[in-house]
Amino acid sequence: MAEKKFIVNPIVHAHDQFFRAAMGDLRVAREFMAAHLPKEILEVISLEDLAQQPRSYIDDIRKESMVDVLYKTTMKDREVYIYLLLEHQSTPDELMPFRIYKYCCNIIDQHIKLTKQKSLPLVYPIVVYHADRKYPYSTDIRDIVDAPIELIDKYFFKPFQLVDLGQINDEKLKQRTWSGVMEFVLKHIFARDILPYLKQIAEILRRLDYAGGRDYIFIVLQYLLERGELKDKEEFFEIINTQITSELGEEAVTLGEQLRAEGRAEGRAEGRAEGIEKGMEKGMEKGVEKTRLSIAKRLLFEGSELNFIAKITELPLVKIMELQAIDS
Repeated sequence: MAEKKFIVNPIVHAHDQFFRAAMGDLRVAREFMAAHLPKEILEVISLEDLAQQPRSYIDDIRKESMVDVLYKTTMKDREVYIYLLLEHQSTPDELMPFRIYKYCCNIIDQHIKLTKQKSLPLVYPIVVYHADRKYPYSTDIRDIVDAPIELIDKYFFKPFQLVDLGQINDEKLKQRTWSGVMEFVLKHIFARDILPYLKQIAEILRRLDYAGGRDYIFIVLQYLLERGELKDKEEFFEIINTQITSELGEEAVTLGEQLRAEGRAEGRAEGRAEGIEKGMEKGMEKGVEKTRLSIAKRLLFEGSELNFIAKITELPLVKIMELQAIDS
């Protein structure tokens, strides 16, 4: 199995990046949709034709409190879109049904501009909500329309589907190997200590490693490290090495350096000699660069697009092109 490396760049919008990175793996996306899409839709669309679409479709109305992922697939000889939103505002938005309507209209508008077609594609929206309390508002746009109910029922829109992770049993989530891990982690990321939950999915992560999902595992572990509360960080690495995979190599060292760097920034490593600190920081920088190059080479080998590789690794596009030239 090809060696994989952690990406240890600081995450500004960690929930967003984790959700987008996880759902960028089509194995995760297909399993998620198989679990949550209505049976009537699953019977007529092709999950095998599922393809993630550029975010530029919806950038003009996107809010920083949420992240969106758009997919296109086929329904017989038609195109259909599946639109996912991750909602993690501290206060849920009562106007979410209206926002969903705007986003779907924007997707349709872009589709028309690109295809020049006169018919509208089906857009099916799903909101993934992972706050620590039950979603308090209606998913039906009709409930926020100020009009007689008989007119609303006859002429207005239907509700969006809500996946409220806090209301789904843990065991049910863990039954889905790929997307279940993402959902489980999102559900429990605000726990006072994330370690007990890591232990619960350690065996699943081990199976994913054997199934060729090491890059996905690293995404999960980095998210837990960045956003989860860890009472015992040494145990975090022990669980990885003893229960998930012992083939981390330099990744574990790099992550350890990251934690120590965070500790220095917060004053927890006072007393260390300045020269030692600079040496550690320099070593960490080299480790991060090596990690990015390793990931870029692997993605090139797998045939990923150059712009996608540059975005994931944060390497300059010209550097990706140089790597491509060397490999070819």
